Amino acid sequence: MTTRRSFLGGVTASAVAATLAACGQEVTTTPVAATGTPKAYSALDSERLTSILERIKAGLVQADTARTADSLNGYLMGPAARGRVEQYALASALGDDTRISQIVLDSAAGAAGLAEGFPRTAVVVSQQPEAAKAPWIIVLSQEDARDNFELWAWGQLFPGARVPGTPTAAAGTEAIVADSTGLVFTPADVLAAYVDALNNPSGANATTFVNDQDRIRAQVATDRSINDQVSAAGTVTVTATAGTDGFRGLRTADGGAIVMTTLGYTTQFKRTVKDAGFQAGPTLGKMLGGDDAVRGTVTATYDAMIAFSIPAEGSSEAPAALGGSVVLASVTRDDSTAPA
Repeated sequence: MTTRRSFLGGVTASAVAATLAACGQEVTTTPVAATGTPKAYSALDSERLTSILERIKAGLVQADTARTADSLNGYLMGPAARGRVEQYALASALGDDTRISQIVLDSAAGAAGLAEGFPRTAVVVSQQPEAAKAPWIIVLSQEDARDNFELWAWGQLFPGARVPGTPTAAAGTEAIVADSTGLVFTPADVLAAYVDALNNPSGANATTFVNDQDRIRAQVATDRSINDQVSAAGTVTVTATAGTDGFRGLRTADGGAIVMTTLGYTTQFKRTVKDAGFQAGPTLGKMLGGDDAVRGTVTATYDAMIAFSIPAEGSSEAPAALGGSVVLASVTRDDSTAPA
């Protein structure tokens, strides 16, 4: 599939419905089939999952005080750790601690992957923090037998998102990777199509991920709309790209999948008219030491984690974006490109 390939159909839901199955019995040994060869088994139960989340919660409280990358070791990894460090830097630069997400790590429902090897995956939907705020979707990963499960990615569910049901944790379910089959499209193809929808808002994939509460698409659209406001001085260009962190996910009860992955996008402000006044705005200006003037180019880079629901092969429904998280990762300037 090319990034321009479109999906047919769509998923519509009127409210967030977290229907992941509750975790089941504890498994303490690796089951062995009659042939004597190990077989896949559920890596977690409800008690272990609760213990893992409590440990991460306590570690995150300490890390949010220290606000260093090292303080996250053993608790957050991969895109989750990178995103948290970026949030620390943003909060410091802006003097605004609300830029640090208050992730809810109290489980309302969870599911675990069948484990033969590593990494091992668990997907959790949190309790709703309060009536006005959506639950969080959380992915945990254990990279090696000697490692603890750590928080790999997080995002808040978009209003209207529907989380498919999964088998019980005692039964376990198949782990999903980039090229997993049995789905309407592979996770890698779904991410490519979503990125294409961000880059081509009137293109073939634009109507696939239809959710006016999708905060990632809304933020990209808002940034792109600035271009119309600054045409007398320059341009604003938004470009999204697929992430390189891979995928973590689980097979759902209906044969589909819940997967989480990453993407990024840049918003570049470019002055094209000599001596024209052009500002990137106070937030980017603070990241640049208090100077928001666009002389040549100013480029803001955003880091995002996103969760998708992918229907089973043969379904008439389309993949849907379930939720996500975006952070302003960096801002750079290049005055050498100023118009002569």
